[in-house]
Amino acid sequence: MQFPTTRRQFVKQTATAIGSLAFFSPSKLFAQSKPVKIGIYAPSHCSLPVVHAFHNAFLKKNGVTAEIIYCSGMPDILKKLISGEIDFAQLMSPMVFQMHFGQMKLPQTSLAVTQFLGTNGGVLGISTKSNIQKVQDLSGKRIGVHSPLMIHTVILMLLLEKYGLDPKKIQILTIPMNQIKAAILEDKIDGFILPEPLPTMMEIQNIAKSLLVTRFFWLNHPCCLLTTRKDFFDNNQQLVQDVSRSVMTAGLELDNVVYRKQTIAKIHTYNSPYKNIALETLQKAFMSRRSDFFPFPFLSAGYIIVEQMIKSGLLPKTIDPKTSVKDIFQADFALNIIKQASANIPGTSVPSKTERKEQFKII
Repeated sequence: MQFPTTRRQFVKQTATAIGSLAFFSPSKLFAQSKPVKIGIYAPSHCSLPVVHAFHNAFLKKNGVTAEIIYCSGMPDILKKLISGEIDFAQLMSPMVFQMHFGQMKLPQTSLAVTQFLGTNGGVLGISTKSNIQKVQDLSGKRIGVHSPLMIHTVILMLLLEKYGLDPKKIQILTIPMNQIKAAILEDKIDGFILPEPLPTMMEIQNIAKSLLVTRFFWLNHPCCLLTTRKDFFDNNQQLVQDVSRSVMTAGLELDNVVYRKQTIAKIHTYNSPYKNIALETLQKAFMSRRSDFFPFPFLSAGYIIVEQMIKSGLLPKTIDPKTSVKDIFQADFALNIIKQASANIPGTSVPSKTERKEQFKII
């Protein structure tokens, strides 16, 4: 090997070497002084990409030292994000908008969304003892939701609107996730609308059955979002890119039907809450055409959520949907990241635009 003979040559060659390494993986050069903390609620549909990115070393390969914080619920995750205890969060989409616009009992905090974590993955289910046959039969019934700020509550209100049902004639009851099963068994509710895998678990136990899988009403709707504080996003651009690229790659791998089954099986071996659920149940809950994971944060989906939240009184009427979504969904940023992430997942279709046509289907 021939070493440089002058200091100038040494500096030049060193700079060239660092530049070439940085092109492939910018953050690998400088180890994080402390782990990036990502708060999730598992074993939910939307925490899967984060768990997979961590245990399958996507984060590590992108130079990110990460720590997964398993939280007790969405309020716990939100409080940790606002206080700075965690850097990234899995948050329900309506909750993100309420927090961003100061509509919660916490200090108003501007947020930034870099991707969808889960898409589809919701079920409008009914008790196996119920005589409900179709959506129109919900009039006069009691439907359980685990939070008014989950996307499925928004979808329920959209369903009632599109099917021409009077929401005043339906009881929508907020029941903690871990009490939904008991509420069905004790005839306190006739049905529910929830994310996977709980609906599939109750279906396998013959407690409930699917009336409508939400993707057949609103195809590719988002569920939870990968969220960070806007100031963190602005001040840590390279780190946010590396984390988002890692989790987006994991989401694309999960979304690919060729890899889906083997990826779920791999996740089941990780030391995480998913290990406590039977693999057959996970495979059914997260099968294609039921749950999906396409990560791009389409602005158009955000418009629908904000518009419905305004109609439901969850956001002030003074908020402009398009302006608000563009403030929060970092779509141009995500477009660059998904182009990078897709290089590792054959067959991925990269969006050409940040918006799409959102369609609702009446069955």
